[in-house]
Amino acid sequence: MELQALIREIHWLEWQLRAFEDKYSLLSYDFHQAFQAGELAEFDDVDLPQFHDFLEWAGLYEIWQRREQRYREFLQQRSPVEHLRYTLVPV
Repeated sequence: MELQALIREIHWLEWQLRAFEDKYSLLSYDFHQAFQAGELAEFDDVDLPQFHDFLEWAGLYEIWQRREQRYREFLQQRSPVEHLRYTLVPV
């Protein structure tokens, strides 16, 4: 995946995450910590309206984490300054 496409995907994921954060007044990091710790068991009922939201939210957050990690790995291969030089200087 090229860097520009990766950044677009990260932005899209953040947009999706923000919708859940606004809806439930909780940042994704804190939601995911509680989700992973099993602290949301009382909402683990398919008949509850937030059940599917919470599954989607957790999945989107985990995908966002993987994309962020991929972005960081890319920057380890080429520093931000090197990347800007490559992007800005015509070949």
